[in-house]
Amino acid sequence: MATRHEAVSVPSKDRGRLRAVPAEQNRMRTSRSSTAPLLPSVAVLFVLLCACAGASPTSPTPVGPRVLYVALGGSDRNGGTIDAPWSTLRYAIAQLRPGDKLYLRGGIYAGPQNTIDSELGIVPSGTGWNSPITVAGYGGEQVILTPPNGQAGIRLTTSAPHYLIFQDFVIDMSAQRMGPGEGGPDGVYLSSGAHHNRFLRLEVKNNTVNGLQFSNNNGNSPFNEVLDCAIHDNGRAGVNKGYGAYVFTGDNLFAGNDVYRNGGYGMHFFNNSGPYDVSRNMIRNNKIHDNGTNGGTNYGIVIAWGDKNTVQDNSIVSNGGGVLVYLNSSNAIVQNNSITSNTPSEGILIQYATGTTVRNNVIYGNANNIVDLGSGTLIANNRTEP
Repeated sequence: MATRHEAVSVPSKDRGRLRAVPAEQNRMRTSRSSTAPLLPSVAVLFVLLCACAGASPTSPTPVGPRVLYVALGGSDRNGGTIDAPWSTLRYAIAQLRPGDKLYLRGGIYAGPQNTIDSELGIVPSGTGWNSPITVAGYGGEQVILTPPNGQAGIRLTTSAPHYLIFQDFVIDMSAQRMGPGEGGPDGVYLSSGAHHNRFLRLEVKNNTVNGLQFSNNNGNSPFNEVLDCAIHDNGRAGVNKGYGAYVFTGDNLFAGNDVYRNGGYGMHFFNNSGPYDVSRNMIRNNKIHDNGTNGGTNYGIVIAWGDKNTVQDNSIVSNGGGVLVYLNSSNAIVQNNSITSNTPSEGILIQYATGTTVRNNVIYGNANNIVDLGSGTLIANNRTEP
């Protein structure tokens, strides 16, 4: 309510004195009159400060690892929860951050949006094995990826993806239509320095060319793991085409896999130019059998073009040959394997290799059991009869 000011009659003898009002009094009057309208604003500010008591702008709410979901009936507008899952792999994977787990609900994931490809979409990385990103099939439900013609199931290249785990789903490459000699995408492909990735309990099958390839294009891609996978029936592109695994890189682990009925070699650790990067690979406890279905010299395992590769505790049966230790291999170890019924080539052939150790293997029923054309080879304690 406005203040009403009454007119005051001032005697004439006092008018001169009232003309000169002291400056301090003027300021005081002005201050008092201007403060009154601000009182409500001060009160509001006080209430807001009280309401915010205890909030700290330097202490954000901690964000931990999340469990997220994709399902065929979902939507990429959803929040990725089990009740409101996303619908495409490409969108879902782009949302992930270190420590997250993405579960794929059961079904057949087809179409270009349902591959895992760092050249076509964002594939983030983990920060270590204590905080990886995991993409997994949901427990008890079968998950099948069927990449369209010309696309890999998993391709990790751009930005050198790392500390990723892919587990418990199928990559069925039967939609590939490349003719003989035309090549095509691998089921799983790594290059450009992608490293420290784990492939666990995957099934990779029915490709025209290789099941897996770890390439040294644009940089070595080391320290990857292939564990307990089934890699089979790859290689519809002609003789010596379609290996279970083609590896140009080093420091990888292949363990517990079942590699069979591939058109070419079962596992091929080899390059034929450049640095000897195919080194320190560990190949152990695998079943390598019935490979070389397209004919040619297709051994179960080839190691070459590197140092200190190890082949141990494997079952290598009924391939075109057993183990080939080959060109520019040095200090390889072949030990404690069962190598039987491989023909028309040798159980173990060492050729153009130096310092190979062959020991404690059970090796019989092959076209020839052990043929050594290398230098500095140590052969000891191998059993050549059943």
